Amino acid sequence: MIIDFHAHIFPSSVAKRAVEALKASSGYENYSDGSAEDLLKSMAKSGISYSVNMPILTKPENFEKTLFHLKEQTGRYKNILSFAAIHPRCVDLADKINTIAALGFKGVKLHPFFQNEPLDSDKTAELVSLADKKGLYVMIHPGKDASFPDSAIADIEKIERLLDVTCAKRIILAHMGAMEMWKESLERIAGRDVFLDTSFSMDVMGRALFLKAVKAHSADKILFGTDSPWRSQARYVDYLKNENEITDGEKAKIFYKNAVKILGLKVDDDK
Repeated sequence: MIIDFHAHIFPSSVAKRAVEALKASSGYENYSDGSAEDLLKSMAKSGISYSVNMPILTKPENFEKTLFHLKEQTGRYKNILSFAAIHPRCVDLADKINTIAALGFKGVKLHPFFQNEPLDSDKTAELVSLADKKGLYVMIHPGKDASFPDSAIADIEKIERLLDVTCAKRIILAHMGAMEMWKESLERIAGRDVFLDTSFSMDVMGRALFLKAVKAHSADKILFGTDSPWRSQARYVDYLKNENEITDGEKAKIFYKNAVKILGLKVDDDK
């Protein structure tokens, strides 16, 4: 089994426009068109059993509408799961976290850059703490972002402050701890009680640094992710499968065993 813990899809009506806009602002190439249908085709070619959509709520006032859409989407595509979208500046945060948990979502996604909210703000800390107490995981985009090249809204110092203030046990730092700040992440984040995912980093940070990070942080706390449509799912699967410095047992944990525990999935065997 393989689970892509970090992918993105958009409603079919806006997928093409959304991907083109993000491509223009970031300079990234896309490997699918951003629709659920194209992601499912990619998954079939790559041998991926489940992908987890990581949506971003850019406007607090759109919480209810977005949550309804995500719930409907997860009912339609059994192999595409989803975290919920929430914004640190949403009103009545505790009530919204309770609603997310009651609907069966396993976590929420935060993106400091697109939400214009520093990673070490009081609002972010409040949201992370509320989610953690409710048993929800929080996926965070840390480090840098190509669409906001001059912003330090989620740099290493802010990551450390958030971890220190909240002491949350259910934080997932995307991009191996800090996008484009991988040396700093290895020195200051690796080994802390957080999950890391491999999205948009495994093939970019360099093999030597990636291997050091896996060994320093432990495969027990790493999740396989691609950041589809911005990275190729097939390429990422092959990259990890063919890495001979990572054991088969470690690969199994990264590919799906860690994710299964978070998502509450039942598996019959170790395929």
